[in-house]
Amino acid sequence: MMNFLATANATAEDVFKSVGNTLDAKVNPNHIILIVIGLIGVVVLLSLIGRRTEKSDKPKIVNNPSKLMRQLARQVGLKPKELRQLKQLAEQEGLDNPLVLLLCPSLLQQAMKKRSQFKR
Repeated sequence: MMNFLATANATAEDVFKSVGNTLDAKVNPNHIILIVIGLIGVVVLLSLIGRRTEKSDKPKIVNNPSKLMRQLARQVGLKPKELRQLKQLAEQEGLDNPLVLLLCPSLLQQAMKKRSQFKR
């Protein structure tokens, strides 16, 4: 309790002397290097965490139309021969994608009628 009272009665001159003594003390360069390395580590860790959350938020984009067509053909259950036939029909009809024929059965029916007329 006496120590608290002694510091409570400190004058401004005593405070300035204490601050001056603290500032005059030698600085250990190892401590500064460790602090800088620690700060760099924290920055790197935060950037890695930020990148991790960015990657998980974005859906994967598929920009390959042929890969998409193969995946859809597998899911629908088309055989490679059937897919080639669809491609030929789509070319005859002037369509960019043979899957249009699967999405619109009336177009598929018209294309097959035209094909059968050409064979006769």
